Amino acid sequence: MRAVVMRDRRLVVDEVADPVPGPGQVLVETVACGICGSDKQALDFTDEFLQASRDSGVPTFEFDPSRDVVLGHEIAARVVSAGPDTPHEPGQLVVALPWAVDHAGQIHGVGFSNEFPGGYGERMVLQAMALEPIPSRVPPHVAALTEPLAVGFGNVARTGIGPSGSGIVIGCGPVGLGAVAALAERGVAPIVASDPSKLRRDTALRLGAHRVVDPAVADPIDVWRAAAAPGQLLHIWVCAAVPGLINDLMYKAPRQTTILQIGAVMTDDVIRPIVGIYKDISLQMCMVYPHEEYARTLGRIADGTLDAASLITDQVGLDGVANAIDALRNPDEHIQILVRPDL
Repeated sequence: MRAVVMRDRRLVVDEVADPVPGPGQVLVETVACGICGSDKQALDFTDEFLQASRDSGVPTFEFDPSRDVVLGHEIAARVVSAGPDTPHEPGQLVVALPWAVDHAGQIHGVGFSNEFPGGYGERMVLQAMALEPIPSRVPPHVAALTEPLAVGFGNVARTGIGPSGSGIVIGCGPVGLGAVAALAERGVAPIVASDPSKLRRDTALRLGAHRVVDPAVADPIDVWRAAAAPGQLLHIWVCAAVPGLINDLMYKAPRQTTILQIGAVMTDDVIRPIVGIYKDISLQMCMVYPHEEYARTLGRIADGTLDAASLITDQVGLDGVANAIDALRNPDEHIQILVRPDL
């Protein structure tokens, strides 16, 4: 099959072997795959990315950088073949939680594995139990936004926040915009969204933010203070990978703020814990989210309460992936770029 291969820290288009499904798995062809910030980090900070897996004792995202890796985990696909032990039929359109299990029982992140290529190629192997059928009324390429939006929705849901709460979202890529939409769905007010990109700020307003901030011009916590009720508790979702930001927020945030870190900072960072202790700050590092939020997010896309299609700012074939990743380094023009092997 044709695929965009990460080889010697570069992306090249080449022919690679088709993946072969094992028990409980399906072979699918890629319909669309979103380009995620973590893909750029795996490419730009390969050594740090892999060291983080080793240091944390979580081998799900380990791979051998001397061998080919096909990135891509924000997936919409069509089933090619499924084993008798799976409920899926050839031709079925699906989205998938991006994981698969090898013959030894080890879980791998699809797109961050030498054995399980991701959506920057024509075919993938996915775990059957991780699939969700795409409703017929949803364009299948739009469904590829389910994964990043579900990260935003899921990490809002984990807090249980309701209408009495208030929120700041820092970083308005697809994950951050999912968080904005989730807060709006829960009736949270005020919602402040911060991003350097006017395109992304305007989109945050359309998805339910009450105030938007260019962090080069104003501090989002100052904007929140002007809009919040006296004594209102604050949650901050950090969907950007900015070293030093957590410590800065701990100094500026009011007492009893909860800070949820979703953006993956690749380097060591420094905080002053005593500041957080005195202010009773809660700090959460967010990786997983409730599984049911994945299906719920796809349902929101299907019923039109979540306008995922409007977040797609470009679509490229395999030959355009390297340039698309470069384009995403300048977020003024893009929110989500999809990889479409059929283009």
